[in-house]
Amino acid sequence: MPFFDDSGPRLEEERGLLWRSVALIGDQLERMILLNIAWAVQLLPALAAWAFPVLPGWLRIVLTTYTAFAFIPASAVLFDSLAQTSQGVPLSLDLVKSSLKTQFKPSLVKLLPLYSLFFWLVMAVTLAAENDLLVPDVLARAGLLFLALFSLFWGTLFVYQPHASSVKLFSASARLVWRQPGKTLLAGFISLLALALGVISIGGLFLIVPVLVVLIQVQLYHAVHPAR
Repeated sequence: MPFFDDSGPRLEEERGLLWRSVALIGDQLERMILLNIAWAVQLLPALAAWAFPVLPGWLRIVLTTYTAFAFIPASAVLFDSLAQTSQGVPLSLDLVKSSLKTQFKPSLVKLLPLYSLFFWLVMAVTLAAENDLLVPDVLARAGLLFLALFSLFWGTLFVYQPHASSVKLFSASARLVWRQPGKTLLAGFISLLALALGVISIGGLFLIVPVLVVLIQVQLYHAVHPAR
């Protein structure tokens, strides 16, 4: 397919979360790859800070802080653009620009507090393990697991429920997990496997894996919330 073919995505009839996502990628592969690269570039400053410990401390902090904040709106753009693509809107530069303009501020207000929960739970797990606190360690790890499941819906809910607060996004995610735990676990397993393969291959993480994971989450939302 020529890169500038504006015919838009063909909405195949695949029912599976993975196959539907792969079909959407295959229809606009070049544009999906460019979108993925644009997202992955936001990770480079933090990767550089971790890979080069000889860099000045202040510079490493600046680079890591940039990625920590840029990751959120970049992910919001990924969800917004791909959610629209899943509904038949052709992926384009104008669509991405519009998503960035629309979602930049809301993402920092609503998604940043949610994703920061991962940091605090990881810190809790680390501290509990270092101090041999069995019960807090088990509780923190269980909380991290449930949080990972809930997070499968955050991005898509953020797009489809733009007026919801962080608390409402969290509670709505919990309800969707409760409604369809089997599908949620399946989507989580597929996403985790895809991320693991992307990290191992490195190239996959920068070329297509995040787009695939987001598309899987969008398809999961529609499977669990078909009324939308």
